[in-house]
This record gives sequence, structure tokens and C-alpha cells, in this order.
Amino acid sequence: MRIWLMLILAIAPWCSVRAAEEAEIELQHRQMLYPVVRVSSGSAAGSGTVLYSEDRGDGCQTYVLTNHHVVEAAIQIKEEWSSLLQAMVKREFNDEVRVELFRYAEGSRQDVTDSYQAEIAAHDKNHDLALVKLKTNRKLDHVARLLPENVMVRIFQPIWAVGCSPAHPPIGTTGHINYLDEVIDRKVYWMGSANIIYGNSGGAVYLKHGGDYWFIGVPSRVAVTWGQAVTHMGFFVPIPRVRQWCADEHLTFLTAPNVKPGECFAKREERRKAAEMRLLFEKEKK
Repeated sequence: MRIWLMLILAIAPWCSVRAAEEAEIELQHRQMLYPVVRVSSGSAAGSGTVLYSEDRGDGCQTYVLTNHHVVEAAIQIKEEWSSLLQAMVKREFNDEVRVELFRYAEGSRQDVTDSYQAEIAAHDKNHDLALVKLKTNRKLDHVARLLPENVMVRIFQPIWAVGCSPAHPPIGTTGHINYLDEVIDRKVYWMGSANIIYGNSGGAVYLKHGGDYWFIGVPSRVAVTWGQAVTHMGFFVPIPRVRQWCADEHLTFLTAPNVKPGECFAKREERRKAAEMRLLFEKEKK
């Protein structure tokens, strides 16, 4: 009896640690792996992250954040005649892109994926950001959460980068925050040592805070030395820039829980019409 008791006492701590490890891995899957998707535009493919999938009173809608360069092939700017302005004007005609969601069972990927057509809802080449809307009214189970504004990010904090490598579903790499004020093309990027490889563009970088994993940026580029990519020197669009971009582009439904997508896109349309009227006014003055 004493022997069995000793064995139980010896095994119990190991079982407890094992259970905690399994729970942590399951949390990482739900909060980091599952929200990342593949985004394809023509022959180009990259990654994206589901940042919104809910119904706030204007129907269930799902939006994926990615890089502009991932969907750039689907964006077409053409000149055509405007009878209102009596002039040639540039207008945008975008092709749809494809978004693939990966199904998982007991932590392993299944062969079946859910594939959706998506329309480009907003894009900005200068910030290398784009937002696509899935053509479905299905509410997705896993959505990445933006790191709260009051949480400080510090150099050497552990991070995870998740994105779709070529011909593979999303994979994760680990590293640390290395730099918080790299300026590239007059834009601030953060740098991390979590490997960013081809196909990761548009995916997600996460940081752990308060027991959960939070979205802190979009992998966008890597350092290059002697013509070779240095994948452990990866630069990503940081969360402050993502928040500011959402504010500037009237996309605050991604960052504020009480704002509806319909309200935001109505403001965007008002802004577009106001710009068109300004062009008309300037033409009439001439």
C-alpha cells in the first residue's frame, strides 16, 4: 500500500505539469494559430488574420487584415470619363481574392479547408495594409484580439509570428522583440527575431499578456544582406500603426466594440463623395 501511495505521489506532479502544458498549447492554437488564414490573389499568395467576425446589428460580417502587397494584383486603377465632372477620372476596379480557413482536429490540421471569395474593403500602399471582407454570413469561431492600448511592449519580450509558408497551412515561429522604432519609407516598424519567411506576409505577430495571446502586428518584410533574406530580422507593422490606420480610414469597428461596420463604410462613402465634389468645384473655378 505504501509503495502505491509513493508512486501516486511521485506521478501526480508530473500529471499536473503535463495537463498545464496541454492546456497552454490548446490556448495557443485557439488564440494564435486558428485566426490566421491564407489569402490568394491570382498567382500571389500570402497570409491574413481574422480581426472581426460578428453581428452588431447590421448582419454577421467577417473581415481579414493583410498586407497591401498580398492583394495588390487584384487592385486595378483605371481612367474613365465622368459625366458629372466632365473630365477623365481615376476609378478603382478590384478583383475578388480568395481566403482559405484551415480546419483542425485535436491540434492537427485536417485536409479539408473552408474557402471563401472576398472583396477588398480598404487598402493603403503606403502603410502596406489592406482589409478584405469575406462573402459569407457565417460567424467564425476564432478571431485575433488587438493588444490593449495601455499595455507597454518592451524589447526582448517573447513573440510568436504565424503565417502561411509556401504550400503549407499556417506555421508559427518564436523569437523576441528586438527593436521598436525602425523607420522604413518614413513609416515606423517593429523588428522581431521570430522568423518571417516567404508567404508569412499579412499574417500575425502575437505577444502574451495576462495569460492570453494578443495581436501586435502584421509581418511585412525582412532584412536583406548581400541579396539574401535574413529571416530572423523580420519587420512588422506595429499595433499602434494598425490602430491609427483604422482611425484614419474610418474602420474603427475593428478597434472599438460599440461601432458597426455599416457606420464606418457609410462615413467612407461620404468622404469619397466629398472628395469628388471638391474636384468638381475646383474644375468649375478654372
